Amino acid sequence: MTKYITLTEWLNLFNLEIITLNKFIEVSKISNNKKLKDKIIDPDILKLLYIQFILNKKQYLINFYNKSLKVPNDLELRDIDVLSLNNSKNTKYKNIIRNIYYREILQETKTGIKGLNTYLDVITNLFNNYIIDYKLITPSGIRYIKNNNFGSIMSAFYFRASILNPAVIFSIYNLELKKYYSTKVKIFTPTLGWSSYLYGLLSNNNIVEYVGTDVIESVCENTKLLGQSLFPNKFIDIYCKPSEDLLKEQNFMNKYTNYFDIIFFSPPYYKQEIYSSENQSVNRYHNYDSWLVNYWEQTIILCSKVLSQEAGVLCYIISNYDKFPNLVLDMNNITNRYFKLIKKLPLENNKMYNNNTEVIHIYTLNK
Repeated sequence: MTKYITLTEWLNLFNLEIITLNKFIEVSKISNNKKLKDKIIDPDILKLLYIQFILNKKQYLINFYNKSLKVPNDLELRDIDVLSLNNSKNTKYKNIIRNIYYREILQETKTGIKGLNTYLDVITNLFNNYIIDYKLITPSGIRYIKNNNFGSIMSAFYFRASILNPAVIFSIYNLELKKYYSTKVKIFTPTLGWSSYLYGLLSNNNIVEYVGTDVIESVCENTKLLGQSLFPNKFIDIYCKPSEDLLKEQNFMNKYTNYFDIIFFSPPYYKQEIYSSENQSVNRYHNYDSWLVNYWEQTIILCSKVLSQEAGVLCYIISNYDKFPNLVLDMNNITNRYFKLIKKLPLENNKMYNNNTEVIHIYTLNK
């Protein structure tokens, strides 16, 4: 059975003790190891920090849980009103994913962006160890806090792994992919997307089989559990290995060659997010060119072999990012060797860590 973190368990992760203003000033440090009391800060600002970091911290944590981690009572994605390609709408459907993987998403997944700390590291240091990240006391940080926008600064300044909203996945199928297949659809996903793919896709009654793989063991196990809980009458087959390695798995290839109606996923954007697995593609292939050849092309070859040769459809979402402005071009050039592009459209998304538009690509096999 899927295990969700409760509000009480969430609060128990933090030290909620109320200390005095004087003690707060005495024991607190800035993340550069300078003591707060040794930094010249206006007394009114110190009091403001005390109110936010000590007096208001429990309420902040409760508000964060209710907004981002609380699992809705009704988990079923069935309402036509949720159809949208905006990843920032219908966000309650992200909460089940954030809840199951709160530690992986908020702390364990790192980024190749230098100096960008993870959200859970920052608030754990702040509330448990009285270590204040230096960004919080910059002029812009103080301005946020003065305007009672502490939640906004935490979202703006610190890293959380991205989540593709299950409602968006549900919508992509209904708005775009359903026209190719509408009954007894068999789906393969070369990553599991924090279980979002299973949740969004199997919420459609006419998708009857879901097969997926990933390299993070907790994601593989939780995806199985979530599938058993939400979709007990559907066929689900989960593998826990790199997608590119499945080409060498004879049992997998014997079972699934020329099998799937639709393949759907959003692959890693090279080093934008670095997951906690030795088998993560950037850990296996240490430079960009090797990653393109050994991870991406091998995964695309796998897709070309397991997709139905008659009318199979490949759909993936990718984007450039600052350090790799040609990522989409390079990945698509490889895909074009095996597939024919039939449509692409933008995914509306929050561009906080990614100043480029994410694009949904839809392909059929080259014949």
